[in-house]
Amino acid sequence: MSGGPGTSTMLAELLEYARRHVPHYQSLVSPGPVTGENAVAVLRRLPLLRRTAVRSERPRLWSAEGDVRRWRRVHTTGTTGAPLEVVVDDAAQQAELAALVRHVRRHLDGAAGLAITHLTLHLASTSRASIAPDPSDAALVKWNLSRAWQLPDDEFRSALEELRGKVITVMPSVMAALCDRLGPSSGVEPRLVVLSGEQFTAELREGIQETFNCPVTALYTLAEAGIVAHECGESGTYHVEEMGAFLEVVGDGGDPLPPGVAGDVAVTPLVNRAMPLLRYVNGDKGVWVEGPCGCRRSGPRLQLVAARTQHTLVAGPSGRGVRRIDLAKLSRQLDLSVSRIARAGDEVVVEHHDPHPATDLQRTTIAAALRSLLGSNLTVRMLRTVSTPSAAGPPADPDPARPAFLPPGDIVAWAHGVLRGRPGVLAAVLTGSTLDPAAVSRFSDIDITVVINDDPCQEHWCALAAAMNRHLATLRVNVTEAAGLARAPLVACRLLAERHPVVGTLEEAGVTWPTTQVLANEARFWTQNAESVLWTRMTAADRQRADPVRDAWLASRFCLDALRYRLLCEGVRVTAARHVLQRAPEFGVPDTTGIWRAFAVGREHRPPPAPGSPEADEFLRAALACVRWLGRSL
Repeated sequence: MSGGPGTSTMLAELLEYARRHVPHYQSLVSPGPVTGENAVAVLRRLPLLRRTAVRSERPRLWSAEGDVRRWRRVHTTGTTGAPLEVVVDDAAQQAELAALVRHVRRHLDGAAGLAITHLTLHLASTSRASIAPDPSDAALVKWNLSRAWQLPDDEFRSALEELRGKVITVMPSVMAALCDRLGPSSGVEPRLVVLSGEQFTAELREGIQETFNCPVTALYTLAEAGIVAHECGESGTYHVEEMGAFLEVVGDGGDPLPPGVAGDVAVTPLVNRAMPLLRYVNGDKGVWVEGPCGCRRSGPRLQLVAARTQHTLVAGPSGRGVRRIDLAKLSRQLDLSVSRIARAGDEVVVEHHDPHPATDLQRTTIAAALRSLLGSNLTVRMLRTVSTPSAAGPPADPDPARPAFLPPGDIVAWAHGVLRGRPGVLAAVLTGSTLDPAAVSRFSDIDITVVINDDPCQEHWCALAAAMNRHLATLRVNVTEAAGLARAPLVACRLLAERHPVVGTLEEAGVTWPTTQVLANEARFWTQNAESVLWTRMTAADRQRADPVRDAWLASRFCLDALRYRLLCEGVRVTAARHVLQRAPEFGVPDTTGIWRAFAVGREHRPPPAPGSPEADEFLRAALACVRWLGRSL
């Protein structure tokens, strides 16, 4: 079992807290004082806590004490049904970060000034930066690569150069996809790669070293409990993270097993007070290892003899298999509803039942992950087992589909079926960043503009827009008349320059290019408002709590519109972001480097800086300079 004197004291405090404040444990923890001497004995009198109990007892496992506004919800993969939802308090979140920093420092011989970047390909993940606690000289960044993944290969490689010399934490499936795309000797060369959260093979470890030319280590983590143990590079076993968890290896009845005997790993996270999990069993199997470790570190060592007990769903030529837990984690990370996986010879077929076909990102990532588990010579084919929504119109109670970088053609085909032949509709177009997947940010909308010959405020138009908006997440349907677009010159220019027709044409609907004088008049008024918004944002008192990604996106929006006005006033009918940025240097725009950086961070093509840092503030400063430049040039 794990646990030294400090661990025993923390365990005693946790048991006392659970008995006093957590309804589920008030009658389970035996009465009487709990001390460091008897804490283990008190804990072992408790029944094992299994997933079914966590699900059924969830409201009674929440603490009656604490600030719920600072709790974070964590979801498991749901391999045994619906995912579990666990809440963790601020102290547990900070303890997990501190454990990560300690592990990295141990592996890098106590190096200071660490820059740690967690990479994810989860479509719903949020890029953010923070400062690690105690000590505070480690910068921690979470970078969602799913948007940078849309870049061409040369631009994607350039983006990943941000990782040079940094420590990367990442799930094995994400690393497999990166190795597949980058190939050997990528030139990125991070300082260290830390794997966690999934099963991985020795071949993947070797592939990472070949692609990134850096050492690889691993953590044993649970979504429900954080960092439980860390891999020892000397032996391949795991040292228990004793300041964060108390571990047992137990039999079916909860009795502790001696070294050398495999059993269930029971985890008791020691820090989280929001939802204490005492003797939690998630299905992992382990065995205690006797004897000193080659790294000379004392304390208990755990060998994971088999990860979770679910049977193998499919095996590769070498006998290695994919388990339910592996597929569930991949599905959750990629927002896929995988229903079946099968192998026929050298082909693996993955069936999923989503409203839309799998995207390139989903296909390439799941293929790379499965090949890393089953064998590099296998091909992976995705098969969708349900039909697309009816083209007759929006369903009465549609199931919203995630935008997930849907190809414009798919969106247009659906919208065409809804709007074709509808009385009063003159034209409709798909426009905006969705036409360029590399330009999509987490703040972007999917815009469809419908031009009608009627009053858009009538109830039936509002009902149509609402029904369509429910169909796709972040879809925004704008219903207007041609005269309304004439009052918004820049909007009219964007519709005419950036469009994918849905029905009809804008020209036939009466939408025309505004004159340069009309555009210049609107631009003068726009600069006054833009300066005011940017100045207020830049001088706000709570800059330390601001989201740098959102600030970068906001700055890029103002810069882009300023550049659009300048080009259009020069008679250049170009409004698409990529082309406008290419033309910017021609006009002597101040701080083009700052503008480029704002676009890269706002789109998550680069990792974000820390909130309140000088680099984060530079986004808004660059935008303010760009807007003032436009005002002077008009």
